[in-house]
Amino acid sequence: MTETSLAGWLAHLETLHPKSIDLGLERITTVAERLGVRRPHCKTITVAGTNGKGTCVAALNELLTRQGYRVGLYTSPHLFVFNERIVVDGVPATDADILDAFNVIETSRESISLSYFEFATLAALWLFRRSEVDVQVLEVGLGGRLDAVNLVDADACVITSIGIDHTEWLGDTRECIAIEKAGVARAGCPAVVADSDPPITLLNTLDSIGAQASVLGTDWLLEGASLTLPDGSQLSFSPSTALQISNLAAAAVVLSLMGLVHDRQALIAGLNAVTVPGRQQRLSWLGRDVWCDVAHNRESVAVLAEALAREEPAKSNHAVFAGMADKPLGDMIAIMENVINHWHIPSLEGMSRAASPHEVAAFTPKNATTCYEAVEAVLPSLIEVTEAGDRIVIFGSFVTVGAMLSELQDSSGSTRE
Repeated sequence: MTETSLAGWLAHLETLHPKSIDLGLERITTVAERLGVRRPHCKTITVAGTNGKGTCVAALNELLTRQGYRVGLYTSPHLFVFNERIVVDGVPATDADILDAFNVIETSRESISLSYFEFATLAALWLFRRSEVDVQVLEVGLGGRLDAVNLVDADACVITSIGIDHTEWLGDTRECIAIEKAGVARAGCPAVVADSDPPITLLNTLDSIGAQASVLGTDWLLEGASLTLPDGSQLSFSPSTALQISNLAAAAVVLSLMGLVHDRQALIAGLNAVTVPGRQQRLSWLGRDVWCDVAHNRESVAVLAEALAREEPAKSNHAVFAGMADKPLGDMIAIMENVINHWHIPSLEGMSRAASPHEVAAFTPKNATTCYEAVEAVLPSLIEVTEAGDRIVIFGSFVTVGAMLSELQDSSGSTRE
């Protein structure tokens, strides 16, 4: 391997393995054993679920940090740069850090083929070990049972929600998908369920594994922002309205079950302080109200639509939307049809999985749709067709939101609300 830049390495990784998504643990576990990261030196929390994983991970980071722990976070995908996926004590890994890890992995893997995500997962585990973190929080990329992060036996897990997504790999019902999500649990270890209506297969699978399930509505309760923990103690908090309270609360529940909460006031302060970029993130741009949300499946888009419906009506509502071809694009657009007056659909250049603008436009009204060859062309058009008091909603995928946020940050007149 002759690549010396992170960009070069990442481009190489995209071509290294025959499948971009290749579920299974045999190959990565073998390399993890060679690297010495199979059995971590620290506590491990794995976070699975269809939606809300990012919020829960951000909450875990905030809460653990305020309890005095050194924390490593592994998340995916990223909004702007790959480095965001591997964070220690709130600081993304440097290019040099990641290159160190990639080079060690490349040597250790020998003839074993690894996917992009598997390389990234091993890099995170290796860097967390080198940094001597106290707790590592691992976000599942897809599913759970066969996802790369599941090579580590977690001390506890959180399962945020069960929705229908990634059906090609996980099954086409909540009941089937739930079995895959539950696979991150371990016998005798806490498994916190933040789905208010979990499929029975989720609970049955956790029971068959021997996990210590703690289920929302049964073992812990939420009434508004008042949380009753499994031990019966209560606390109230006032989080950002942009975040799902159940996902924040699940972080507090799992830490309490693990015995990692020593300062109750710091716990409450942490819950109130959590923010997550790209989750109903609001900006003011040239007098326009801009919402950025990485909603990219039916359930998350429905949450976004409900939040928008609670807002004061705007003069006009414009959506910037693009997504992956394997997503239920028609359903996502239909959920928003009563909220959006005009659709702006850019091409996601360089993304092989992305649907073309014309494929997306097949689901939107012809007389209220504009297609673009590149993301960069959207803002100049929006300046022309919108005015102060209008609302712009950017959603559909991490790639869409990240690209548009970058454009907005480079544009004059953009401020965070």
